[in-house]
Amino acid sequence: MVLDRASVGTSAHGEQRYTWRDPALYALALGAGREDLGYVLDKPAPKVLPTFGVIPAFDPVFDVLRATRADLLQLLHTGQRVELLQPFPSEGHMETRAQLRGLWDLKIGALAVVDAETAVDGAPCARTTWELLLRGEGGFGGERPPARLRVRPKKNDSPLFEDTVATRPEQALLYRLTGDINPIHADPEVAAEAGFERPILHGLCTYGIAGRLALKHLAGDDPERFVSLEAQFSAPVVPGDALVIRAFPLEEPGAVALTVGVSGSDVQAISKARFRYRT
Repeated sequence: MVLDRASVGTSAHGEQRYTWRDPALYALALGAGREDLGYVLDKPAPKVLPTFGVIPAFDPVFDVLRATRADLLQLLHTGQRVELLQPFPSEGHMETRAQLRGLWDLKIGALAVVDAETAVDGAPCARTTWELLLRGEGGFGGERPPARLRVRPKKNDSPLFEDTVATRPEQALLYRLTGDINPIHADPEVAAEAGFERPILHGLCTYGIAGRLALKHLAGDDPERFVSLEAQFSAPVVPGDALVIRAFPLEEPGAVALTVGVSGSDVQAISKARFRYRT
């Protein structure tokens, strides 16, 4: 397909009403359990994990990407940022507007960056930024992308926390119920067409798990204290893999570097991430 570079600036709008069941399902899809009842029970009204901000933005973001005329089966999610403006209420009416910021030439593909903002009942709650590699769409002579996330923990620093989370073989089938029904996460034939041996876990699921653990270990499990989480995805995760999440101090107050590795291997699913929180 021919990339439509004139699609830069395209915007899309989405609306949806949600109830407590939606953020509760999201928390369960990220591995929340009996120790996380504050996110999954209906009474009292549940807290909402801050990275829930990706859920209402998903459809508008992909509406924008379709305007590029790229083959979205070849898409790889390479980076994600969520900034929480105020905690999501447990229910309400969400409105999201997304806009394609730019398309940059990476030779192996085109890097698309999409910005979105979500309000609930008229009050802004989250800003999200999506970095997506459109494989096979590079080489058009465009500019190289702007500098990406850089985080540099001090050498030999001990982690502020280290936690291992086992994903389940059916984790991707559960996560897709939150709205991301890309078949590479469920259908073996489609995954093979995209170059994977078997269906892979959603990068946003890995991202959400990292955010959930960082919030719990560093910010008292309090969504009010979440500022932002920015991450670069570096390798796929297979449902059933155990994830090792580590946090390292940064010089910036209220900021840490996160990594997410696959237990028992050298694979880094998220090699660079910065979590900011209110101390």
